[in-house]
Amino acid sequence: MIFFDLDNTLLDHDGAEQQAIRVFAARYSSQIQTCSDGIEQDWRRITDQQRARWRSGELSFEQLRRARISALFRTPLSDEQAERLSVEYYRLYRQHWMLFPDVLPALNILQQLSPLAIITNGFAFHQETKLRETGIRDYFRFMVISEEVGVAKPDRRIFQHALRRASEPASACWYIGNHPQLDAQAASDVGMKAVWLNRNRAENRVSTRVVRSLEGFADLVRMHG
Repeated sequence: MIFFDLDNTLLDHDGAEQQAIRVFAARYSSQIQTCSDGIEQDWRRITDQQRARWRSGELSFEQLRRARISALFRTPLSDEQAERLSVEYYRLYRQHWMLFPDVLPALNILQQLSPLAIITNGFAFHQETKLRETGIRDYFRFMVISEEVGVAKPDRRIFQHALRRASEPASACWYIGNHPQLDAQAASDVGMKAVWLNRNRAENRVSTRVVRSLEGFADLVRMHG
């Protein structure tokens, strides 16, 4: 079986976030804090900070959404205001969902070679909706989502759960994702044929295979079977 990460591997999550936050910030430019590094960088910093609080158990998912939006504004927001604005931002983010150009050509090749599946961190409703709205859900036999499993990548248990669902040994399965450690190294550590999708030509040193595109990944799978 061939497993894929979702965000920033199939779906251009970062691009959608950047487009959404630009539109959102323009609407509320008189109310948000001054962005020293640009709105995209500040939004990424805020997101990383608030998600760390969520992972530690300090925030629920609903509190995470509100805290992330609230951190943008100069004056404190009520829970009602933060919820309304977080829904508005999510709607913008959803409008900008796009697949990378190499996704469909690669999936059309790879589905002829092996069953396909997804291993992704996130929430089931959101991740399922992404696949359906971008038109690729039917390529995949199943999805393994951290919310449902109870652990997230790089925890080896999420990969082991996926392997049990596939009823295949790790050595028979491919896995590709955009993060060198959370995806590629973590999958390699459980014995999968792991590949780092390094679209941006980052200089991280890894012990796994590396490709620059999903079409390159399809060529790799065809060569090695």
